Amino acid sequence: MTTALVVEHVEQEGAGHLGMWLPEAGLRLERCRLWAGDQLPTRPSHDALIVMGGPMAAYRQDATQAAEIALIKSALDDGVPLLGICLGAQLLALAAGGQVAPHPAGPEFGVGLVRRADAAAEDPVFRTVPFLPDVVHWHHDHVSVLPPGAVPLARGEHTEHQAFRVGTSAWGLQFHIEVDEATVARWAADDGVDPSAVVPFGADVDLARTWRAAMAGFARVAQGLFTGTTLSS
Repeated sequence: MTTALVVEHVEQEGAGHLGMWLPEAGLRLERCRLWAGDQLPTRPSHDALIVMGGPMAAYRQDATQAAEIALIKSALDDGVPLLGICLGAQLLALAAGGQVAPHPAGPEFGVGLVRRADAAAEDPVFRTVPFLPDVVHWHHDHVSVLPPGAVPLARGEHTEHQAFRVGTSAWGLQFHIEVDEATVARWAADDGVDPSAVVPFGADVDLARTWRAAMAGFARVAQGLFTGTTLSS
């Protein structure tokens, strides 16, 4: 079975729904819990790499984040399929030559729409995503400048670069697709956010419905690059 390494920065930002969706699509997950002292490999040692979020700033690099950027660069060089979420997307942007900065309009918290870009229709992952999906936003920083050659895949009203692809096998998502309502409630408590200001999940915000097919697409990308198979639509 194709395996992916999931890099977790903090306990409260784990794989979440991805821990169900990706195995269902044939991608076995192994966790690297940096918050628990797990060692990060120096080069990609799995068939795919998933880098999760966290409260730390990507541009204030400590030794661990510098090692992550080096690992991401190696993944890009080797064509290892990669998915970065929130902080993971920002680290991907830095590794590929982009820029990350504090958001000039302040933090973006809660549920809101993003708009799919035209290029998403031809993307192996984003082509299955609705034109206006509801997603969870929870970030203080943003990708202020995309890496050279990166393909924008989704934009938001508050944050322009909500999703992008680097090369043919690396995706960055500024928003969160992996979370449930309990996780968002914990983040609100940790950040001192008024729960009434965070839009609760409801019938119109079904992340599983929106993203399950997209994550199956990511698993096919990972499998395709390492088995030589052709991606199906």
